Amino acid sequence: MGMTGYYFRADEDMMKKIREEGTSAVVFDENNGNYLMDIDKTWHAIHYTLTGTAYEIEGDDDIGHLILGGVPVDDEDMGYGPARLFTKEQVALLNNVLKEWDETLFRQNFNMEGMFEEEIYPLIEGQDEEEEFFSYVWSYFVWMKEFFQEAAEEEQYVLTFLA
Repeated sequence: MGMTGYYFRADEDMMKKIREEGTSAVVFDENNGNYLMDIDKTWHAIHYTLTGTAYEIEGDDDIGHLILGGVPVDDEDMGYGPARLFTKEQVALLNNVLKEWDETLFRQNFNMEGMFEEEIYPLIEGQDEEEEFFSYVWSYFVWMKEFFQEAAEEEQYVLTFLA
């Protein structure tokens, strides 16, 4: 339980179905499980590591849009607001930006002290060991990079939401 981040890859047919039937009907259809990625509770720590901010997206900072960006798909509340959409072009751009983020760069920007100060979810002071938390966040970030690469190669849209 908690605030979990999700991403969903969609082609033209799925987007049409989302517009007709609603986001959750398509995203949580058991036949579409291969298109859904659950990044668990790492979404906030990933955003903070990439941007140095708790919730902000700085103007043209493409990577800042990865977690909290996109345009609402519809009015359906997926848990913490509507799903947000990245166009195929935005997916390709995000994929290119993500390629720049290797483990060394991610580690350099990973700031546990800053995360505690900004109350980054899901950290609890005194209960999280840095190396263990880094490994947890890094593993989901690697999976996210692979997910965006596949979506870009397949020329798909990506939806994101918190539930």
